[in-house]
Amino acid sequence: MNAQDYKLAVFGQPVAHSLSPRIHRLFGEQLGIDVDYAAIESGIDELPERLASFRSEGGTGANLTVPLKPAGLKLCARVDRPARQAHAVNTLKLAADGWHGYNTDGAGLLLDLDRLGIDPAGRRILIVGAGGAVAGILGPLLAREPDCVHLVNRTADRARRLTDKFAHLGSIDGGGFDFGPGERFDLVIQSTSAGHASERPPLRREWLTETAIAYDLNYGAAHEPFANWCRNNGVSVHDGLGMLVGQAAQAFEIWTGRQPRITPVMTALARA
Repeated sequence: MNAQDYKLAVFGQPVAHSLSPRIHRLFGEQLGIDVDYAAIESGIDELPERLASFRSEGGTGANLTVPLKPAGLKLCARVDRPARQAHAVNTLKLAADGWHGYNTDGAGLLLDLDRLGIDPAGRRILIVGAGGAVAGILGPLLAREPDCVHLVNRTADRARRLTDKFAHLGSIDGGGFDFGPGERFDLVIQSTSAGHASERPPLRREWLTETAIAYDLNYGAAHEPFANWCRNNGVSVHDGLGMLVGQAAQAFEIWTGRQPRITPVMTALARA
């Protein structure tokens, strides 16, 4: 394949900091595929025009990041089931009838959990936050048949509204941080953006079992406040870099038909 066959980009605002161009170039090197991948700044209002321009210049696939995932859904001729469930797309592939939309966030999380040896099946899972990232992971996560999932969020109604949308898929409920769980959780997934402001959500150690594992959808500096809490409370914790690479690997397979390995890419990113 040559660069023109896979002209790709990530759209978002802000997007200059995105690791996606580097990740997909590393995937291409791993599989011997020449990838042309750019980062394109776009707000919600500009997205239709920017995507049309990208397509006219030979664009064949794209990623959407904050704040464009819900808006991208409206621009697709077809969307996959995870995207419909999440009401958001993060991956676009050009087809004869227009853009086809996918949401690879949940698949990326599960790919990383598998890499870490963390099986959601039968677990009691506490998810902190009820935003778009959680909407993207709930469907695939519930498909692994955990014992139960409980969402806790600063705005309790938002957690309840989100859990209502997924109640038909498994045992799931939600509420605010004032809840008193009857049983403790053995896996906690932190999804809030509090770490970007050097803060963390008001978790309580007594909500978790002695051997609980924590997973943060954030990575880098945004991961540190939650990671510090986990270390201070004796909770094993993993950051979300593996999920980022995992969801990118799923997107790369959608575009090229070939799925790259995520561990070599994570190693290269860590060295950088």
